[in-house]
Amino acid sequence: MDALKLFLKNFIKRLNVDRLMAEIMSDERMKSYFIELNQEQLYEQGEDSLGQQLEPYTFATVAIKRRKGQRSDRTTLKDTGAFYKSFKITITSGGFILDADGQKEETNLFDRYGVDILGLNSINMYQYQQILAREIRNKILQIN
Repeated sequence: MDALKLFLKNFIKRLNVDRLMAEIMSDERMKSYFIELNQEQLYEQGEDSLGQQLEPYTFATVAIKRRKGQRSDRTTLKDTGAFYKSFKITITSGGFILDADGQKEETNLFDRYGVDILGLNSINMYQYQQILAREIRNKILQIN
């Protein structure tokens, strides 16, 4: 039993959770997956990270969207695609920050729709956490 305790003590010393998370979140696949989930959430559900529907398009915007052949049944924040393309993740010591350029002509999307347009709703966060947990498990198993 003493050998097991010693092994666990040494293992826990080598296990640096902050470093482990930074390493996993630095992986471009993990960043891309988070961003894709956020973009799909906006486009498919028209929801922010709190699970709230975005303010509907005005009648005039709906008409413009229809003429362009774009989705008009919900607010997607995707017209030219510039907002979606601007999504980026920055790794910090405590995790990561998702950011994007919300300036669209005279309108700032964050002022209009709130900062919660960035981030995952509870369903998408659960999906992301499942993948994240698998990555954490794999990294822990690689520790000698």
